[in-house]
Amino acid sequence: MGRLRLLVAGRRPVSGGRLALLALLVLAGATACQPGGVTGVMVPCTPPSGSVGGCVTNTRGGAAVAGATITASPGGTTTTTDSQGAYSLSLSAGTYDITATKSGMAASKFQSVVVGGQAATANLIMRTVFDPTKPIAAPTISVINLNPGDVVTGTRSFTVNVAASNSVREIDMRISNMNTTPQPPVTDSINATFSLNSTLLANGPAFVDIITYDFNYNAAEVVINFTVNNAPSGAAPATPTGFNLVAVTTGQSLSLFTAQRATTFSQLGIQQDPALLYVDGQSINLLTAPSDTTLFVQASWSSVPTAVGYKIYRSFSATGPFVPVAQRSPSCVPSCVYQDADPSLAPGLPVYYQVSAINAGVESAPTAAVSVTPLAAFNLNLTNPTNNSTGVPTTPAPAFTWTPTALVGEHQGYAIYVWGVNDPTFSWRTTGVDPSLPGVIVDTTTVSYGSIGASTPLQAGKVYQWDIYAAQAQTIYILNVSRAVAVANQSSNPATVFNLPTGSLNGPFKLTTMQ
Repeated sequence: MGRLRLLVAGRRPVSGGRLALLALLVLAGATACQPGGVTGVMVPCTPPSGSVGGCVTNTRGGAAVAGATITASPGGTTTTTDSQGAYSLSLSAGTYDITATKSGMAASKFQSVVVGGQAATANLIMRTVFDPTKPIAAPTISVINLNPGDVVTGTRSFTVNVAASNSVREIDMRISNMNTTPQPPVTDSINATFSLNSTLLANGPAFVDIITYDFNYNAAEVVINFTVNNAPSGAAPATPTGFNLVAVTTGQSLSLFTAQRATTFSQLGIQQDPALLYVDGQSINLLTAPSDTTLFVQASWSSVPTAVGYKIYRSFSATGPFVPVAQRSPSCVPSCVYQDADPSLAPGLPVYYQVSAINAGVESAPTAAVSVTPLAAFNLNLTNPTNNSTGVPTTPAPAFTWTPTALVGEHQGYAIYVWGVNDPTFSWRTTGVDPSLPGVIVDTTTVSYGSIGASTPLQAGKVYQWDIYAAQAQTIYILNVSRAVAVANQSSNPATVFNLPTGSLNGPFKLTTMQ
């Protein structure tokens, strides 16, 4: 599970193309660590050298947890995470539990980390504790009928048992990937039975990743490495086609159990909220909801009829080496998707991917490498008319202005609404944020009332509310192959209108027109 970190020059972006937001399945596998309290993914988490190291984030995909105490047991060796959430420990050869603790945070434990030979990686999740009066202690996972180093042929069932000081909320399991969607989780139970089928995996090293957490957000994780040994059968499948990448950065809070989260996903044209609903019989680990910003890369490709699975490779250099990071099952017709949210991803850092198809121990040639460079977080503040302005003239039409916190991407698209307070509908609203489509405010931070689309005349002496309710930046690297998207805040605000989220950090604003 080692990670290569090599900064290389990115491809020159090219203009054009229609941006269609993907199914934003927010991820299992942490994004770039960042200093605590900073909004936006900043730099990759790079643990210093040591026998074991990793990144600690407040959720997978969220901000770094700086100043957390990391303890290795047995032995009690300790260290503290830096401003990027990184840590490193120098330990003698052996097997250790790595635990993270910090005041106000739930406990987190990565179990059975083997030290010796290659440097080991143990990334940990630490959420804010739900109830400080309840026990703050990481659960313990035990597994029956699957042991490290096992050789697996055919189907293998195994049982997961959890010992915890609080009620267990959920047990999740993934096979040979850290993708957003685990197998269907087991909720409100201290044990679960899962199965794996080796014929759906490539021969060689594989693993299962098991995560559990209790109602106080204490978490535990264990990775069990095993070997797949299928008898080769038949010809290698064809190399997958239609391989493309989308890097997604959100500048918003995707909190647990909120209607705002569901509304945000709806506004982006996403079918379901993966933290609240099941997707094709699978659910997202609720620990993955980030507190500030999420950064991940989605790879997608056309399914191969004879394939029983796929291997995804990643490198931070165009010349490699490409390291396998995941395997996917064949249940992805007509297209397959993998979301990568590794701590080594960061804005401005080009990353390269390939995918191959597998079939009964035989693997196709990989696709040509495709690269993408993620964007920084994109947010904005409303500027004028200022909040609670009075005497705003109705003619000429007033201008509305806003200021991005940073200029991100090659193009920026915005959507605005103006609403007469207590009116049954909007006075004016633009729709869409795709710069390639008509009716979108593109690459400007000011717009006159009613200048795009239909509107009703502003009335004298009336109170209105306005906001940029959606905004997104984008860069097209290779048309229909590689692009990066940054989605603005859309944070929760009780003053939202008709369930529309706010796309600004400080909106919505109110104004009163001149009598």
